[in-house]
Amino acid sequence: MIHIHDTIAIAVGLGMDAMSVSAAIGVKWHGPRQKFRLAWHMGMFQFLMPILGWLGGKRLAGLVEHFGSYVAAALVFAIGAKMLYEALRSRPGALEEQAEHLIEERLHVTPRDPTRGWSLLALSVGTSLDALVVGFSLGLRGEENSIWWVSLIIGVVAAMMALLGVILGRRVGAALGKPAEVIGAVVLMALAISFLWL
Repeated sequence: MIHIHDTIAIAVGLGMDAMSVSAAIGVKWHGPRQKFRLAWHMGMFQFLMPILGWLGGKRLAGLVEHFGSYVAAALVFAIGAKMLYEALRSRPGALEEQAEHLIEERLHVTPRDPTRGWSLLALSVGTSLDALVVGFSLGLRGEENSIWWVSLIIGVVAAMMALLGVILGRRVGAALGKPAEVIGAVVLMALAISFLWL
């Protein structure tokens, strides 16, 4: 049976991507609902992926091992590029931006929120693909009886790290102001590129 300290070490390692991505997003999007959505989805996907890897077997794990980093990089880079485009497009003091800000205050929603819809799904999948291979490796080691509680620990740790990432991102955003949105987008794109080598 896999030891608890080994499980926590694996969970923290897998959760680093979730925390980094959440920090980049949390620069601008850090409301209670956004914190919940990021933490919940990052945790849920990190919980499910080891189980899917364990069920999927060697063929699925092999595909993820060879192509998973490219898929993850493409998904996260696309979200970062979209955020960068929107951050650069908005002009401080412009009438359109003032109207958009007024709508945000009245409706309590943020347009083009990456913690919603397909963007959130892409980020959740992109940051949890490595967990598929972990699930497969647990199956090879005969850890069938451990897969559920190991996956649960991985999911809970990922959710906590994602929440921490949003909190850190918010502090960076508060300290740097408007340029922090551009920095967050660039960081997200850099993380995506790093998936190809790390």
